[in-house]
Amino acid sequence: MKHFRLYSFLALLVIMSLAVTSACSTATTTPAAPTAPEVPSTPPVTTAPITAPVTGTSDLVITKIWLDGLMVKYSIKNMGTADSPQTYTYIYVNDLMPTMGGSSFVDVLKPGEEKTLEFSNYQWPYDQGLITPEVAANVNPSGYIDLRLQNNKVKVCADANNEAGEAIETNNCRVMVFGLLWDYDLLRVSNLATWRNNDGEISDPGSEGSMTGAHFQVPNADMEMTPQLEIIPPQVPQGWMQGTYGYFYSDGMNSSAKTAAIIIPAKLHFVARVGLTSNSTGSDGVTLKFGFKDLNDNVTWIASKKVTTPGALENWDVDLSDYEGQKSYILLRVEAGDSPVKDFTIWNQARLIQIND
Repeated sequence: MKHFRLYSFLALLVIMSLAVTSACSTATTTPAAPTAPEVPSTPPVTTAPITAPVTGTSDLVITKIWLDGLMVKYSIKNMGTADSPQTYTYIYVNDLMPTMGGSSFVDVLKPGEEKTLEFSNYQWPYDQGLITPEVAANVNPSGYIDLRLQNNKVKVCADANNEAGEAIETNNCRVMVFGLLWDYDLLRVSNLATWRNNDGEISDPGSEGSMTGAHFQVPNADMEMTPQLEIIPPQVPQGWMQGTYGYFYSDGMNSSAKTAAIIIPAKLHFVARVGLTSNSTGSDGVTLKFGFKDLNDNVTWIASKKVTTPGALENWDVDLSDYEGQKSYILLRVEAGDSPVKDFTIWNQARLIQIND
C-alpha cells in the first residue's frame, strides 16, 4: 500500500514536470505578434482657385474726326467683346479743352457697334486755318517761329473719365489737323541752307570732282519743276557734309538773309526718297542722317539710313510726332565710309509734311 502511494506520487511529479516543459517550449518558440505598420497621415487637400469665366471687355476707339460747317463730328466704335457703359468723349483744340461744349455723351455701345456723334454745344471758332505763313508768322526775338498758326490740332478722346473697363486703355484718342497742312520742301531751298563739312562752313556748292565735297541742285527728269539735291562728302575717309535748314527770312530791305528755328507742328513727318547716283559704281556706300538742332546747338539725330546700290532710290518716312512743340533747326547729313570714292548721294525728295492718317 505504501509502495502504491509512493509510485502514484512519483507519477504525478513526472506529469507535472512534462507539463511545465511543454509550456516553456511553446513560450520560447511562438513568434511575437507582428507590429501593425505605421499609417501615414492624410495629405492636405488642395483645391485649385476657381476662376470666373471671362465675359469680355469693351474697347472704345475714335475712328474718324471731321468738321461739318461749325460742328465737330466724330465716329466712335466699340472694338471689344462686351457692351460698353455710358461714357463721355472729350475734345481738345491745340491741347486745350474748350471752356464750353468740350464733352459729348455716348450711350451704351454693343461689341462691334459704331456711332456718329458730335460736340453739339461747341462751335468751331476758326476759319479752318487758311492763314499763310507770311501773314501768321512772326519771328520771336529768341530766334524761332511758330508756323502752326496756319492750322489747328484737334484731339478727341473716348471714355475720357475712365468709366469703361477696357481691354486696351491707350487707344482712346485720335488726332487730326484742320486747316492748311504744313508742307516744307527742303530741296527747293537747299541753296539757302548753311552747309558744313569736316573742316567748317562751305558755301561753294561745288561739283562731283570737288575734294571738299559738294551740295548742288540737279534737274529732276520726273518733275522738272522740283530740283533734286546731290550731296557729296569730302574726299577723305569718314568725311561728312551737313546742311542746316530753318525758316529763311529777311527782317528788312537791307538786311542779310536769316534763319529761324521752327516749332515742330503736330503730325509732322520727314518724307524722302534717296540713294546713290547711277554713276556711283565703286562706292562702299554712305550713311544718311536726319536730325534736329535746338536753340542751344544741341544736336539730336533722329534717323539714319545706309545706301549702297548705285541708281536705286529708297523711300524714307520718319514720324516726328514725339518732337511736337520743340524749337528746332533741321539737319540733313551725308557720311562717307572708309573709302570716299564715288560717294555721290542723290536726294530725289526731302519734305517736312503734316500727314492726317
